[in-house]
Amino acid sequence: MDVASFLGLEPTTDPARFRLPVTREICGGRDSIYGGCALATAIEAAEAHTGRPTAWATCQFLRPAHLDSVVDLEVLVPAAGRAVSHTRVIARVGDAEVFAALVSVGERDFPAEGVWQTMPDVPGPEGLPVRYIRAQNKGGIRERITELAVTDDPDGVMTNPDGRCAVWITMPGGVPGTAAALAVIGDEVSTGTSAVIEKDMQAPSIDNTLRVVRPKATPWVLADIELRAVARGFAHGVVNLWSQDGELLAIAEQTGVIRIRGT
Repeated sequence: MDVASFLGLEPTTDPARFRLPVTREICGGRDSIYGGCALATAIEAAEAHTGRPTAWATCQFLRPAHLDSVVDLEVLVPAAGRAVSHTRVIARVGDAEVFAALVSVGERDFPAEGVWQTMPDVPGPEGLPVRYIRAQNKGGIRERITELAVTDDPDGVMTNPDGRCAVWITMPGGVPGTAAALAVIGDEVSTGTSAVIEKDMQAPSIDNTLRVVRPKATPWVLADIELRAVARGFAHGVVNLWSQDGELLAIAEQTGVIRIRGT
């Protein structure tokens, strides 16, 4: 699957500029662009402009980009090195900035490699229930990705007071081996928040960060979610993204604003 097409990202005559019509298919439950889709869009734009793969990306959400608006993206390259280029992606609707991303692109050959995290010992996706999502929040992007909850609850409700939970996720045709695809499915700290506190709790992101390890195509990705802390009305968490055969693909991090869904 081509992630740029999945998102609806369009090139323009200027190679540093892109446009993104905000359709229902890339929105969350409040008819504005889903945070993971916004980060993925910035990654796709930065990679297309520089021709380099993403090593790290972070996105700050300034205000909603609402359904039926058009987001204009501009890629700036303030530092272009031999191994790594640092880019800024500014996204606007009209004159208003809606999100801003920093994306570092490039890769290096280095003899030392390793992974010191361990994939949790959880059941595979076969036979697991669809993750519980409040009915009013099931539209948009949630109709295009499949999330199966690692839980014994037949309704897919997760209750994990120790702060750890896991969800198997796939996209149409499987998950492509790209940073942008991992950005779309790595937006799961809100899921961890609801598992710890209350099933209709959510934590809409004020930021999304993706640390890319080694992406590869895989039928399913395990989102290994760890809610690290909740304080002062914010939730902070980390999501390790694992391939179905046990390779660490990327590490996502988020801070979200806690609220009850529908309020």
